[in-house]
Parts: sequence; C-alpha cells; structure tokens
Amino acid sequence: MASSRNNALEFSSVGSILLTNGDNSQGNFGAIQVLQDTTFGDVFSTNVDQATHTAFNGKTLGAGTILYGKFESVAVTSGLVQLHRV
Repeated sequence: MASSRNNALEFSSVGSILLTNGDNSQGNFGAIQVLQDTTFGDVFSTNVDQATHTAFNGKTLGAGTILYGKFESVAVTSGLVQLHRV
C-alpha cells in the first residue's frame, strides 16, 4: 500500500495572531489565512510579485483563502484573519 505524505506548510513555534475589524499588525508573517470573508487595508510584502501596500487595499477575499509570502504589515478593515509568524 502506498504511503501518503502531509505536505502542509509548517510554521515555527512563534505562533500566530488573529486580526479582526480595524486591527493591524507588524511583524514577520509567512501566511495570511482568511477565516471569514475579509476586506483588507494596507498589506506590505517584500517578496510577492506586484504586491504593494495598495494592491490589497479595499479588496475582499473569501473565507478559506491562504496567502503565502513574506508579509511585514497587515491591516484588516472588516472580517477575520490569522497571521502565521515565521
């Protein structure tokens, strides 16, 4: 029988942060996990193509979306996200 492998991205033990309506946070984040439909304010990233602080501003992403990259600052206008530290 073939074995299966879990290819989930593993984050360090430094934890995560929940952001909701009007919250923002700065740090080193490897992923933004959208837990409820979320409208973003400014999002700063250093290694995501075409990502400037205005690329996400006012955009709404659906629950279940996960953005991977190196995020330094995230602002949530409405909704709920989890930021995974790296």
